[in-house]
Amino acid sequence: MKANVAIIQAGGPTSVLNASLVGFLEALISSNQYKEILGFYNGVEGLVTNRAVRLDELDKAKLEILKSQQGAALGAGRYPLTAQGLRSIRSNLQQRGVSQLVLVGGNGTMWAARQIASLCRDIQVVGIPKTVDNDLRGIDHSPGYLSAAKFIGEAIKSMALDLWAIRNFERVRVVETMGRNVGWLAAAASLVTSSLPEFPPIHIYVPEHPLSLESFFARVNEHLQAHPCLLVVVSEGARNESGNPISEYRIGGSASGTLPGGVAQLLSSELRVRGIPSRGENLSTLQRSNAWTVCERDRQEAIFLGGQAVKALEDGKSNVMLSLPDKAVNSDTDFKAELVDLKDVAGLERPLDSCFFTEYGIDPSFVDWLLSRMGERSEWIDSVQRVWI
Repeated sequence: MKANVAIIQAGGPTSVLNASLVGFLEALISSNQYKEILGFYNGVEGLVTNRAVRLDELDKAKLEILKSQQGAALGAGRYPLTAQGLRSIRSNLQQRGVSQLVLVGGNGTMWAARQIASLCRDIQVVGIPKTVDNDLRGIDHSPGYLSAAKFIGEAIKSMALDLWAIRNFERVRVVETMGRNVGWLAAAASLVTSSLPEFPPIHIYVPEHPLSLESFFARVNEHLQAHPCLLVVVSEGARNESGNPISEYRIGGSASGTLPGGVAQLLSSELRVRGIPSRGENLSTLQRSNAWTVCERDRQEAIFLGGQAVKALEDGKSNVMLSLPDKAVNSDTDFKAELVDLKDVAGLERPLDSCFFTEYGIDPSFVDWLLSRMGERSEWIDSVQRVWI
């Protein structure tokens, strides 16, 4: 008997989130084992409010376009999951005859997936990983991260050359990346060491290491005694010695809480107070959902894991998330997948590996790790330029 299957996209969008959706749909359609394929709108909210659309009617041309479209075609976003919401989800899925549910998202989404699997034991639940933060446990790197990391590398390279050009006017530029609790995105700025090896050292600050303001200012002064300018990259979630965010703000709305952010502006303002010409920049949401710096391997892995979710369902698996094991990718077409139990992923965070830290930055081994995953080493090496004449 053919089953009804449903999928949601949840959390923040990425450059390749829709690629996972297309990989899933293509595998479902080719299997011809499913009656209805439903997509619920706006992630968990759609499951609770029972808002869905038929996806099995999308033609190949639309799927091909969607494969390269950033964002989240179904709508994603965040939504608090309550006990009443869980009961509504169970009722809505039963009403629609859904026996298989796939959730694409990060650790919060995998937490929701586990709650649904625990309550709806007659429904198979499978997770497809997605996060630009790369903070999911149980996976070497998550779809979405490589493209965001590539964007940051390109952006920091451009900013470095811009800063060098006006170093007699602006001496310190502070650039803020995403990363509320982990520093994988800020660490990607170290790609500049491959593309601009003669540029003065870049200082990188991540949430995993406390940021002492006095030590920060002392280090800036020390650097400027030896170099004409300094580029600083800092995670939005950078924390002080007490573990509190350096800077916070409210995004607005009745359900809004306080979010870390604004640290680049704060630090650059303090530098100006100290007489050091400085500017603060924020890479903002462009780093997570742009179309022009997509890493092709990232897209292919997203498509692959979407297809592997169908295989997991057909194999009778449930309460699991797809994973890319360490060093599993040898080429743009040779991928491997594993399954991890949701209990080992749900609601947990993966900090930047300690082996990649130095006292005030990122170890060169991180660049080797990242480039080996991106599969674009030659592109970065070929872009090497002299910073000065």
